Amino acid sequence: MAANLSRNLSNITDITKLMNECKRMKLNVLGPDVNESFIKFTANKLGDIRFGMGAIKGVGAGAAQDIITARKKHGEFKNIFEFVENVNLQSVNKKNIEALAIAGAFDNLDGIKRSSMFAGDDENDSTSFIEKIIRYGNLIQLEKQSAQQSLFGSVGRSQSVKKPDIPQVEEWAKLILLEKEKSLIGIYLTAHPLDDYRLEIESFCSRDVFLKDINNDIEKYIGKDFAFGGMVTANRDATSKNGNPFSTFTLSDYTDSLEFFLFGQDYVNFHKYCKTGLFLLVRGSVKQRYNGNSYEFKISQIELLSEVRKNYVKSITLNLPVHKLNEEVIERIEKMTLNNKGKTLLKFNIYNHDNNMNVQMFSRTAKINLTDEFLKLFDEDLNITYRIN
Repeated sequence: MAANLSRNLSNITDITKLMNECKRMKLNVLGPDVNESFIKFTANKLGDIRFGMGAIKGVGAGAAQDIITARKKHGEFKNIFEFVENVNLQSVNKKNIEALAIAGAFDNLDGIKRSSMFAGDDENDSTSFIEKIIRYGNLIQLEKQSAQQSLFGSVGRSQSVKKPDIPQVEEWAKLILLEKEKSLIGIYLTAHPLDDYRLEIESFCSRDVFLKDINNDIEKYIGKDFAFGGMVTANRDATSKNGNPFSTFTLSDYTDSLEFFLFGQDYVNFHKYCKTGLFLLVRGSVKQRYNGNSYEFKISQIELLSEVRKNYVKSITLNLPVHKLNEEVIERIEKMTLNNKGKTLLKFNIYNHDNNMNVQMFSRTAKINLTDEFLKLFDEDLNITYRIN
């Protein structure tokens, strides 16, 4: 089945179309991995789709094939040192390794971060770790060649070439890591920058209309109010022909991007938000332009997404089925509540679908700080749904 799926997906050359097809088929798409990826997108043994190394900008089919050949000959790479010891460093060059590192293809190797690959040992060392491991790999491969020509060439080889130390640095900030990744594979794959604001977007943004809908059929939404959450991905300040300043910014959500123009009073009110990297909640409606020949999304309000939770979330209601009410669950909720004291009211909706029982209650004393870690307890661990009031 995996082989058939791989053949079907390999015929799709456009990454966006391929990702949409995987989404339609409800398939998980995993990032590139030197131990599992092939040249094109393929299905692994678990049925997940693995990003192809040949689809990474700056790698190409030739380098990807040489990595696959080395992997088949020597087995999976346990760490970055085994990688450079065994791949052909004439075809898998510095540029290829840099691209693989940024795209996350080494993430599953032992003890390496993406940022480590580009760091030096200290402030006085400008030589990147990638340059050092390439030098190390070339020396190891040279010794291997020499050993084949000498009866005693293999003796002491492991001691003669020292492995460079892996720089102990912090991983890149999430937004920087994701932007670098997108620049090479064309999409946000490991995560999306907006994932940190999932609660705000699901609770306070339009549920059924997104930026792509406004782009595709704006006239359908004339006179309707919407709220969109997104990231500013581009901005520009300029001056009109009559000498008045104006700004533009591009907002991107999970579906598409939309450019907004700020003139006159809108410029006065909102131009401070025209900064690349800001996460915004934009409210407004579709209206006719001043020239009467077209339509636009007219902004009425802009807020930072980081302020939305504090300003608007007053309570959270946990939906608890009766069969999940046991001592362990109650103790875990109580512990999380005590460790996350704040101002948000905690409510409970206890239900039983078998007899249509539904009991609602709230805590008079316990108020919580609604952190992402607190929400993950319900999403990922206890599998309990919730709603924001």
